[in-house]
Amino acid sequence: MIVQRNPSSALLNLLLATLLLWLPAARADIAVVVHPQNPLASLSHQELKKIFLGRLSLFPGGGREIRAIDLPDDHPVFHDFYRRVVELDGIELKRYRAYYLFSGRGRLPVVATSPQAMLQMVAEDPGAIGYLDIKDVTENARVIMTLSSDEPGKPPKESDNR
Repeated sequence: MIVQRNPSSALLNLLLATLLLWLPAARADIAVVVHPQNPLASLSHQELKKIFLGRLSLFPGGGREIRAIDLPDDHPVFHDFYRRVVELDGIELKRYRAYYLFSGRGRLPVVATSPQAMLQMVAEDPGAIGYLDIKDVTENARVIMTLSSDEPGKPPKESDNR
């Protein structure tokens, strides 16, 4: 039996594959998490932005020192978080951080190697704050804010403080 291939279907498959590469990656809700015993009830969008830009060193109201934790800069949630909160892409963020760090006024977040490492760091440090895909949250961290994928570019919603 001889099988004939249709050249137009091969072209169609190639076009569909190319289109899939152009579609934006699926965006997930991002949870901003703290140590379960951290008394912080919520943060404003501006406070969250200042924390991760190194401009706020103490939690509002409590006076506890902040230890911001980042995911690696090649992690998709890292880029999504900074686009939603700080509204900077990777290159702009690096420039900003280099300038701010050089000025002696700021402190960069500590980098966790993975979402699981971030959860462990948050669980061990009452002053830690981090972010991850909401599906990765465990009882080792308390969600204080959710950045919804439904509302890109809008300030984050307050969470239910679970």
